[in-house]
Formats: sequence, C-alpha cells, structure tokens
Amino acid sequence: MPEEKRGQQAVSTSPLLPLENSWLKDTADKLRARQTAWEGYQRADLISSEELQMLRDAEQAGRDGKLDAVLEKGSQYAALYTRLFGKLSRADTIQQVVLLADDLVQAAPEHLDYFLNESQLYASLLKLLDVQDEFVSLKAAQFLGIFLTAQAASRSSDAPPTSVLDKLLEFLNKQLKTVVGNSTDGAQGNAASVALLVLSEVLRQASFRSRVWEQATQQAESKDAQQAIVGTLVALEQKTTAGGSGTQTPRESTSGYPQLQYQGLFALWVLTFDQQAAAGIDAYFGLASVLVRLAQTALKHKIVRLIVGIWDNMLTVSNASEENAGRLLGAKVLPLCKTLQERNYPDEEMRDQLKHVADVLASRLDQMSSYEEYQSELQSKHLSEDNPVHSLDEFWKENAEKLIEDNEQDLKQLVALVKPESNSDSTTLALACNDIGKFVHNFEGGRRRVTALGAKDAIMGLVDSEDPQVRHAALQTLARLVSSSWK
Repeated sequence: MPEEKRGQQAVSTSPLLPLENSWLKDTADKLRARQTAWEGYQRADLISSEELQMLRDAEQAGRDGKLDAVLEKGSQYAALYTRLFGKLSRADTIQQVVLLADDLVQAAPEHLDYFLNESQLYASLLKLLDVQDEFVSLKAAQFLGIFLTAQAASRSSDAPPTSVLDKLLEFLNKQLKTVVGNSTDGAQGNAASVALLVLSEVLRQASFRSRVWEQATQQAESKDAQQAIVGTLVALEQKTTAGGSGTQTPRESTSGYPQLQYQGLFALWVLTFDQQAAAGIDAYFGLASVLVRLAQTALKHKIVRLIVGIWDNMLTVSNASEENAGRLLGAKVLPLCKTLQERNYPDEEMRDQLKHVADVLASRLDQMSSYEEYQSELQSKHLSEDNPVHSLDEFWKENAEKLIEDNEQDLKQLVALVKPESNSDSTTLALACNDIGKFVHNFEGGRRRVTALGAKDAIMGLVDSEDPQVRHAALQTLARLVSSSWK
C-alpha cells in the first residue's frame, strides 16, 4: 500500500498487511530485548516443559532472524500461540506472544492455515482487542485483518464469520473516533493510522466492502450516521479541511493530519469500488462537498489523485451515476475539475479520469433545467451565490410549488440547512434563509409548511448570528414568517 513516511523510518511488519508505523517497530524492538519468565507459567501449568523450550527457541530465533526451526513446527507454534492468547491475562506476557506470532506470520505468509486451522483463533484474537495495551490490541486487529481476508480469498475455506468482521470494524471505528474532535499527537495518532491501514486492506475484499456499506446505511437510516465507520471516515476528512464542522483550521491541527488525511481518503476510495457505496456515499454522508473543499486546499498530488478517483467511481462504478452527477454539480465539482485540468498533472491516468468526470458533468449540466440545478445544490448541502436563482423572483414564481413534491423532499432539505445540526457555512445559511422567504412569499400556505418543519425556530436562532449576512437574511425571512400579511 502506498504510504507517506513524513521523514520517519517505516517498516512493514507483515508482507500481507503492512503496518508502516515507526511506533509499532520501536515497541517491537523493545519487547524483543526483554526476557519473559516462562518458567512461572510452567509451574502454573499453563505451559508444558516442551512448550517452555519452544517459546525460548522462538524468542532466540526472532532475535537472530533465523526462523527455520520455528517453521518446521509451524502448526504446533500456531496452536500454542492461539491457546496462550485465550489463557493469558498479563499484558506484558501477551505482548511477547503477539511478537512471536507476528514472527511466524511474516515468515510463513503462504501457510496461514497454521492459524486458520485453530478453532479458537478468532475468539482468542477478539479477546485481545479488549486488552488495555495499545500494542496488543492493534496487533490483534492486524491479525484479524490478515486471517479474515485470507479466509475470504481462499476458495477452499468457508466464508469468514460476519460477527468477527463486525467486531473488528467496531474496534477500528473506536480508534478513529478518538481523533475526530481531538488531537492526533502521540498514541491516538498511531492508533488511528494503524486502524486506517487495517481497514483499507480489509476493504480490498468485495464481500467486506459490501458489509461495511450495509452497516453504514443501516446506521445512517436510523439517524446514527456518525456511529458508522464510513461516517467517521468522512468526519475525519472534514476535520482536515478548512470550513469543516470542527473549530480547528488545518494550521491548528496537529502533525498527524496529513498522513491520516491520505489514509482516510484511500479507505474511502477503495470502498467506492462497491457499487452501492459509490451510489450512496454522498446521499448518506455528504462526501462530495467535503472532497471539494479538500481538493481546493490540497498541495499533494496523491491527495488530489484519490479525490478524482472517488468522483470517477461515483460516476462509473455507481448504479446511480445520473443522480451522482447532479450531486457533484451541486457541490461545484465541474469548475474545480477545470481548475485542476489547468495544472496539467504528470499522471496520465489521473488526467484521463479528470477529463471523464468533467465531460460527464458538463453533459449532465446541459440537460438540466434551472430547477434541477437548484435541486443538485440542495442535495450537496452547500448553496452558492454563483447560482442566480436565489435572487430571481421569476424562478420562485415558477418553481416554488415543486419544493413540496415527493412528500416535501426538497423543502425538507432546504429547511434542514438552517438547523443547528446542519453545521452549514455562513453563505449557505444566508441563502437558505433567503430561499425559505422566497418560498413563503410565492406559495400559498408556505408559512404553515415551513413552520411545521421547524424553520421558524431555526431562523430565530440565527437572528443573533455573528455573521452580518446571515443575520440580515434571518431577520428578513423571520419578518415574513411572523407577519400575518404573508401567505
């Protein structure tokens, strides 16, 4: 997997699922120099005298980098490590077993059945996710990712247990959520970086992509989108862009962000190779506008490359390409594509994808009515002063009634933009207030409808806004909502 090292030495800890993280390497080096009192475990009947010798031999082999003797007893070692994972309780001893197990996995990637043949493998590793030691829990997550993907890819094996994948995803999401709204320095940044690497590798399996998206839509439909790992990924990207929902700007963010930003984008890009995810990732999680803001400030080619790749997947992999084209137009992707094309990137494949996205969006724009353009803006959740319809009385006279079609879908979206939980930018807030006023003025019974949707209370909360544009628009619209002379 491509990975930016940011000036640090990065070492792959497994050829199957590389965790290029200097903190993990340093921790492993320290553990390897430590002696473990295995004799005490023998006296406690947790290991036999033969297993004691096996552990001593494995430790020495790891230090010397000569694992031939360990590989000769690969299945025996896998059985021993799996059993110890389930039995041991001391974190320092578990660390040592994790290190030895990692040696075996790295040395014999073609023989993962050493472990997969152990019936208690997944139960033992899931137990390690709850150990209060970051090295142990993160390495357990890595092992789970390795074994789940290996089993899924094997034609001779049963499908891996969905419950195990779900618990792994829950653990990875927890690591990511610790940095959304918090600092990424130190262990939190390390944990999030490792979690993103594991997630990206898991998402390479088509069946796992489908499961991740299934979970995401279930949680989003239950109004709990932030509990889905996809929602967390989008929130992470949002935090790294100016104008995101957080209070920090990129300059105020910590040094961990550039790498986490890239790793999060990579995971989202891999996810959008799932047809359903490509179709719905903007509808459910508002990704398009987040990517636009990120692309506008991104300095690195590889960041823009992933963003363009996601847009392209939304238009090609997706089974809702026409709807997604409208959403991308509403997020102002087309003018940004033209700006990016002027940079003449050296990546030919990226240039081709960028041209394809721009061509598809330009073609769709030519087919759209002015109201369809307005709908695409609503769907993007970001209104723009570049669209003249916000101030054209003729537009509202002709189209106000359309907002109540399909069970008031567009009107609900418009009102949602002024509510506190929307985290709308100041321009969107001001224009949404304006548009609500235009609707009320041009539609019989409009005031009653928007009030029932919560518009009056939301706009009253904007009257004291620090932004003069928002304050002015809110006052004007509120006057229409409270005056009996308006329709």
